[in-house]
Amino acid sequence: MVYEFLIKAIVRHLEETEIILNQMTDEVILQEPVKTGRPLGEIVLHIIRSLEYYSQGLGKNTWEPLGYTLDKYSTKDKILELYGNVKTKVTSHLNIISPDSLDEVYTEGNRTATRGEVLLELLEHSVQHRGQLLVYYRLLGINPKEIPYII
Repeated sequence: MVYEFLIKAIVRHLEETEIILNQMTDEVILQEPVKTGRPLGEIVLHIIRSLEYYSQGLGKNTWEPLGYTLDKYSTKDKILELYGNVKTKVTSHLNIISPDSLDEVYTEGNRTATRGEVLLELLEHSVQHRGQLLVYYRLLGINPKEIPYII
């Protein structure tokens, strides 16, 4: 049950995140709405590559940081194309993870955790940065579309 719950939550999160990313414009990608923060586009790319990093690690046991730069992904279309590709990869990687593997202990990170906890961290990390992105949008005058939550 926990396995199905986590996988469904991540798939739903991917769809909800796409709603938010579709509102991005080329004009805001390089803007820094917070003086000590990163440009909006870097936050978006970090969300995308982190989803791929965690899912690839859990699915294929390949824990390699995935590069991203605003030089390569400088437009909304390029970022959305990357997101579509990564969304497909994440779904594929999630299909590799078995329910029985969630209790296996992962020891290569900063702390010991089960693979299930790492899967939950994938979702928590992305939700955290999606919230940051929504604040950035508002600071830049973009009114984010409402996500259809359950309640």
